Amino acid sequence: MLINPFCPISAAKIAGLKATVALLLMMLMKSKMLRIKMSLLGSVLGFAMLVGFLLTTGLLTVITGGAVAYAAMQNRSN
Repeated sequence: MLINPFCPISAAKIAGLKATVALLLMMLMKSKMLRIKMSLLGSVLGFAMLVGFLLTTGLLTVITGGAVAYAAMQNRSN
C-alpha cells in the first residue's frame, strides 16, 4: 500500500519539521549574536585589564622612584 504524501499526517510531520528547523535556525542566530557580544565584552575586559596593569605598573614605578629619591635626600642630609 502506497502512502499518499498529501495526507494530513504527512502534512503535520512536514509542518513539525519546518517548525523544528525554524527553531534551530533562530537558536543558531542567537548563539552567533551571543558569541559576538561576548567576544566584544571579552575584548573590552581585556583592554580594561591591560590599562589597569599599565597604570599600576606606572604608579609603582613612580612610587619606587620617589622612595629612592627620598632615601638619597635623607642620606645627603645626614
